[in-house]
Amino acid sequence: MPELAALENERRQEHRMASTRKQEISEETRRRLVKAAAELAAEGGSAAMSVQAVAERSGISRGSVAWHFGSKDGLLRAVVEDAFRWGMEKLRAELASSSATGIEALIEANFVLMSYPEARIFSTILIEAVIPGSTIRETYAEQYVAMRTLYADYLRSIDTPVANPELVAVTLLAGTLGINLQHRLDPDNVDRRSAVTELESIYARAMASTATSGHENPAAHENP
Repeated sequence: MPELAALENERRQEHRMASTRKQEISEETRRRLVKAAAELAAEGGSAAMSVQAVAERSGISRGSVAWHFGSKDGLLRAVVEDAFRWGMEKLRAELASSSATGIEALIEANFVLMSYPEARIFSTILIEAVIPGSTIRETYAEQYVAMRTLYADYLRSIDTPVANPELVAVTLLAGTLGINLQHRLDPDNVDRRSAVTELESIYARAMASTATSGHENPAAHENP
């Protein structure tokens, strides 16, 4: 009967709406837990993000941590993945809008990224990630693979050719990471802006030297 069919369709629609709403609530709960944990980790490392502290900061029950992440370690891995996802989105946005070009644009994009308060987590958690047996070591390494890939892909796209984009990506990350770590440790004596400008100059000179040597007259190296 038409009435029964209409009623059944209405019930199905209500069920779909309820399922969608439940999914939205679950995603929002997860987002709030990760946000709270990230804030705590940035402030004091993973030791500061106890399940109790995360529950209090987020206003969500402790049981939700286990439900969504299995354990504190699972939550910490989610924090690392979320932080790198955010960081790479910021880098792409900065590169797309940058007035700088070439390698300078990449270094500047990193400078802007690390100026955000949220970026503190990269240095606080990195210390723990390099400890043998760390529960987040593998996750952190995977995220750095993705970051190096982003760098290398960008280097392949610039006008000035880079002979080994993957290796240059490693050195660029090492340089910017080293500056940021030293600034976090000793902000009164490490001027991040000056250090980044000098790093850009070093790469500019290296690229200019490479370009010059690449255009040398081959005959100049021939035996008379």
